[in-house]
Amino acid sequence: MSFKTLAVTLTAALTLSACAETMTPEPEMAEAEMTRLSTTADMAAITDRTLVIGENEVVIKSDGTLTGTFGGGISGTWRMEDGFWCRTLIVNPTPAPAEDCQLLETDGKTVNGTRDRGNGASFTYDIAT
Repeated sequence: MSFKTLAVTLTAALTLSACAETMTPEPEMAEAEMTRLSTTADMAAITDRTLVIGENEVVIKSDGTLTGTFGGGISGTWRMEDGFWCRTLIVNPTPAPAEDCQLLETDGKTVNGTRDRGNGASFTYDIAT
């Protein structure tokens, strides 16, 4: 190998090495912060919008009612109590066993819910655009 070839090879290697050391990784996408929906005013973030989970949809209406496609069709009423979203359902047209008060949170794209005042099963809806 000639001196000129060696010099070019070393220069290229040092240049690449310097670039590798100064390159910074792309920042990771920060997860959106979830906001708890604990008042009727907070619910405005999701009311009158279609919430989707799997093949099912629900619309929590600003007038205190709700409708959806679960089990062939649901309807019901809702209210806020002690920071929880409390809903009573009628499913196909049988009333559900009891009111369920749920902890709801949103990041503007999804709604996370936890049944039984935050102590039960959890679920996530996508907010349709």
